[in-house]
Amino acid sequence: MKKNISLSAKSNVSLFFLLIGVTLIVKILFNMIAIGFIQKIWDLNSLEIYNDLQSHEFKFIYAHKALAFFDQLGTFLIPSTLFLLIINSISVNYSIQIKKDGLKILLYFFILLGIAQLLLLISSIIEYDFLPQSVQDFLINQQEFNTKLQQGFISNGISSFIFNILLLAIIPAIGEELFFRGILQKICIGLFKNRSAGIIITSFVFGLLHFQIENLLSIIFASILLGYIYEYSENLLLTILLHFGFNSFSLFCMQGIESEYLSERELDLLGNYIIVPLGIVVSLYVISRKVFWVKKSTSPY
Repeated sequence: MKKNISLSAKSNVSLFFLLIGVTLIVKILFNMIAIGFIQKIWDLNSLEIYNDLQSHEFKFIYAHKALAFFDQLGTFLIPSTLFLLIINSISVNYSIQIKKDGLKILLYFFILLGIAQLLLLISSIIEYDFLPQSVQDFLINQQEFNTKLQQGFISNGISSFIFNILLLAIIPAIGEELFFRGILQKICIGLFKNRSAGIIITSFVFGLLHFQIENLLSIIFASILLGYIYEYSENLLLTILLHFGFNSFSLFCMQGIESEYLSERELDLLGNYIIVPLGIVVSLYVISRKVFWVKKSTSPY
């Protein structure tokens, strides 16, 4: 059963630092486990892995996949699970009624894809002057690095694709929703005593931590949408499914290009002339028909 406990600002600050502390400890531990695992399986030491990452050659792609797997577990999923076990003042609900929520999930999935693609187009013609130049340069470098690494993850073969679904769609959807929506968003809302402020601040952090400056607006929008869905539905499974669908769509697109089922130009045409208009139309429908979730529990903010 979901608990409605209003915590003081001091308590929320304490919870925030506890969350960060647990996350850092578990992340370091899992990175150590990953290095040990890679050395045992492929006889590669940490220096070889580091040099390969720094050179952007990615010669040891299976080792990098293993490292990414342990990192996904140790950064969000395991720390969030431990935090929820330690702190009983924060809890999450998982439940879904297909007849009640199925159509809404489909509609909001189209909104998520369409508006995110629209914001990607907008991002390509605007400048991020509101961010310091050093931050912009860092995010650009990180995006180039992550893009090249993920492209290395994509290869022909069913076993590789299935593992990529686990690595790039399932684990991030569960772990990130637990961490950002299930925990951090609640802490931020309680800290600032304002629902919208908590969701927006959480989403800005969510966007920056993805290190994708070209997709920054899209990621922040997606997080805000998921944040409001969770806040009003009080059901984390809904946002996990939407997050998984969004990640899976991106993965299918990358796999399609790698397998030469479609070209990047065809994908751009699909996004700009089908997905964006569909997202806008569905958004207008949802707003006009008020297809929203209604918050059941009472909240002081």
